[in-house]
Amino acid sequence: MSQEKFAYSREAAKITLDKVSSWEELNAAVLEEGKQKFAEKTRELWNDFAVSGVLVFDKEKGERVLKPFTDLDGNVTLGILKKAGIDISNLTYVKPGESVEGAINLDTGDQFGVVYNEDTYTAYFDHHKKGVDKITSTAEIMYKTMVDLGMINKSDEMDRVVEFVTKIDNRQYPPEEFLRSAKTLLGLQRSVKFEQLVNYFKDHKSPTDELTPDEWEKYGLKEAAERQQRIVDEAMAKLAEMEKEGKVVDTSYGSLVINENNELKVGSSAAYVRHDGIINISPGKSFAITLRDKELDENKLREKLGDKFQGKIIRGKMWIYNDKEPLKLSLDEIIDALK
Repeated sequence: MSQEKFAYSREAAKITLDKVSSWEELNAAVLEEGKQKFAEKTRELWNDFAVSGVLVFDKEKGERVLKPFTDLDGNVTLGILKKAGIDISNLTYVKPGESVEGAINLDTGDQFGVVYNEDTYTAYFDHHKKGVDKITSTAEIMYKTMVDLGMINKSDEMDRVVEFVTKIDNRQYPPEEFLRSAKTLLGLQRSVKFEQLVNYFKDHKSPTDELTPDEWEKYGLKEAAERQQRIVDEAMAKLAEMEKEGKVVDTSYGSLVINENNELKVGSSAAYVRHDGIINISPGKSFAITLRDKELDENKLREKLGDKFQGKIIRGKMWIYNDKEPLKLSLDEIIDALK
C-alpha cells in the first residue's frame, strides 16, 4: 500500500477519533474487532456533509444559480459513502470552491487529499488545491480511504468506476466523443447513477463501447440515450448557426464561442468539439468562461483590467462572476482581456 493511501486514511480517521466521547468505546480484544468498532463509530459520527453543487443558467433570473445536485465526481463520492454504510441524508450543496464549517466537505474547499481541521471539526475530501497538478478525483480519494479503513472492499468494477470518474473530471477523453454520446456510457455520464455505473463496469472495461439497444435496456438508460441524441443533434445545429453569425472570437487562448443568455444550451460540451473554449454571459449579471485545454493567466487578466477585474479563477480553466452585485464588465471588455 502506498504512503499516500495511508495518508488519506490516517487523516480521515481523525474525523472519527475527534468525535468519540471515550476511547473505551473503541477498546477491543483483537484487531479485527477493533476495526469493526471503528467502522461502526465512523458510520455513527460521519453525519454532516457538504458537496459542490452545480451552477445552472436560470432564464427568468437571467443568471447562473446554484442547483441542489452535483457532478459525476460528487455523485460517485456520495455513492461510495453510501456503499460504506454512511448516512448522507444531511447534505448541503455549496457553490464550487466554497465549504461549510464543521461539515465533511466533498469535492469543494480548494484542498488536496483528506484534510481535517481539529479546531473547527471541518474536513475536506478534495483535489482542487491551487498549484497541485496531480491527476485524481474526490471519488478516487474517498475510494482509497474507505478501502484502507476497511469500510468497503476493493473490486475490479469499483476500480474501473473510479478510473472513469477521474478521467472525466480531468477531461482526459477527447471532446469529439460528444458526437456519439448517445451511444456510450461516457456520453451519458450526467444521467448515470452510481449503481448503474457499478453494474456497467461489471460487464465492460471501457466507457466508450457502443452499446446495443438491449444493453441500454439492461442498464436502465434507454430513455437517457434517446434524449441525449436529440440534445447532440440540436446542439451541433445551433453551434453551426452561431458560427455563421460570427459568434466565435479568436483570443490568446484560441477560438471561444460567445454564448449569450445560454443560447447554446449544452455549452462547453458542444463548443469543445470544434473550439477551445466558451464565454457564457448574461450581460450586466454574470459570466462563466471555461477553456478546453489551456489555463487562464490571472495575472495578465488583472493587469489588463485593473480595478475593473471581477470574478475569480477556479481550477485554472474557469473564470466566473456570479455575485449579487451587477456585472460591470461588458462582453467587449472581457473579450479584449482574453486577447
